Amino acid sequence: MRHIAFVGEVDAGKSALINMLIDQQAETGKTQAPIFYPGQVIDTPGEFIENRSWNGALLSTIAAVKTIVVLQPANAKRFSAPSGLLHVYPNKQVVGVISKVDETDSDTSRAASLLQQNGIKGPYLETSIHDPDSIARLFEYLITLQPEVRV
Repeated sequence: MRHIAFVGEVDAGKSALINMLIDQQAETGKTQAPIFYPGQVIDTPGEFIENRSWNGALLSTIAAVKTIVVLQPANAKRFSAPSGLLHVYPNKQVVGVISKVDETDSDTSRAASLLQQNGIKGPYLETSIHDPDSIARLFEYLITLQPEVRV
């Protein structure tokens, strides 16, 4: 995978999901600054999306990526990004991922509705870091969105 940024609120599960997708055994802690993984996979801090004064930092971080993966936790009651923020760059693919579907208070219908209400088109991929099949489905989907490599 390359040219992909993962965005979402604090504790949406971005770092844990990236670790599963790129098969990395890193200790997941609080992301304080963007983390650039080989192949240009970017893990962004949740504050970049939640704190309006840091929205500019998010926009700078995602300027060069082709795909933005938006995590909407299944147990969240709101969509944390300001309206239109993720559509500033019209040439980006925006993928909606519903994370934490295994939480006891998860509501995937509400999460899908929040994504849809905020202009994130489906399909919405449901994931849990405890379900390898959901991670594999997301990985395969993201691979289909990768730009063609010319040799």
